[in-house]
Amino acid sequence: MLSYRHGFHAGNHADVLKHIVLCLILRSLKKKDKPFCYIDTHAGAGGYSLDSDFSNKTGEYHTGIEKVINNTILKKLVPEYFEVLDKLNHEEKALRYYPGSPYIAASLMREQDSLDLLELHPSDYENLKYNMHFARNAHVHHRDAREGLNALLPPKIKRGLILIDPSYELESDYYDTIKMVKNAWAKFPTGVYAIWYPILGKAIDESWNFTRSLGKAGAPGTLKAELTVKEADLLRGMHGSGMVILNAPWGLDQELNEVLPVLTEGLRQNDNAKYTMNWLSEPK
Repeated sequence: MLSYRHGFHAGNHADVLKHIVLCLILRSLKKKDKPFCYIDTHAGAGGYSLDSDFSNKTGEYHTGIEKVINNTILKKLVPEYFEVLDKLNHEEKALRYYPGSPYIAASLMREQDSLDLLELHPSDYENLKYNMHFARNAHVHHRDAREGLNALLPPKIKRGLILIDPSYELESDYYDTIKMVKNAWAKFPTGVYAIWYPILGKAIDESWNFTRSLGKAGAPGTLKAELTVKEADLLRGMHGSGMVILNAPWGLDQELNEVLPVLTEGLRQNDNAKYTMNWLSEPK
């Protein structure tokens, strides 16, 4: 599907959760001097203007990053995330730009680490190349996520993080993502896999079956973290999102136990906001 553009949703509550989890995993991988690789299967444009027509049409960042940008507790728990935001907006007096996951990863990774960024949408691919010009260790690919990931695995560097966050515009995206994760895990079982998914209205939500299937992918230490900002709509609407992390780094659950209550309080839209976290498969 080439209709989805992340610019409409940049900086929303789902982005905040996804990117904070990304920062925590990168922090863990950097504890060892050995290099690691990062593969982003749906990289998007890499960075977004919150003044753009896309962003102004939805204004989703107002109920996302704008609500927690000055949260002092979160800044202590995940300083890396806010440092990247500050760096991107350093010449501005207000929040005007929001980083995508490639920009965050490239800003936090070291010279010995490598990034492979996959994006199929032609316009987003061109923007991604431009936005990532500062990262000499980043390789930008104009290719399909599933085909590209299969070609890149197993990587030469045997430590790494694979971030997978499709649009889920089609019901088949869930099945395709599960299959992609299982195939990737068979080729690269030492990697960490972080899969983002939406939590939608009751009539169309697939999150329970989706995460249950990921928990049976055969990977140890599969951790699920979900955050909803309000109650579920009866029909459609995204009221929350989650992350499933296969081969979750040691201590990630403890860090999320500190972060999730603060993040939920900061992003809540009413008293029905909540978070959950549990193991879908036990760690080794």
